[in-house]
Amino acid sequence: MPVHLEHISQPTEQDWIDLGKIYTDAPQEWLSNASDIKASLQQLLDKGTWLIAGRFNSRLLGALQAEKDGNNIILRHFCVRKVTINRGVAHQMLHHMSTWADENRFSLIAKDVPAELANALKSRNFIPKDNDFIRNYS
Repeated sequence: MPVHLEHISQPTEQDWIDLGKIYTDAPQEWLSNASDIKASLQQLLDKGTWLIAGRFNSRLLGALQAEKDGNNIILRHFCVRKVTINRGVAHQMLHHMSTWADENRFSLIAKDVPAELANALKSRNFIPKDNDFIRNYS
């Protein structure tokens, strides 16, 4: 299942539907209003947070939130639709983010990482530091 990485700045109606499905099972504290996922995500977009999504066959299957801080990109809240868990969506998104970061000379700092992604981060040269994982560009 080849997943393509996209920066979603103006979600289409189908994107909103897909993002709603992705974030339905996310921890409630990730959103300002868990009962209104669209409004919560729009609020993040309005504040300058990037929504980075994994797309397969025109549908969004996974997402994460990112913010630029100097030469660092802070990654948070990795989330994949339940029906696609264990199909490599998050792994492919991490691969594409790492490639993009190297090309643009950014370091990546992953925060709030689900335990099941720790090994994937380590295999992509992320180094655990405190509660984060850091990957300097190569």
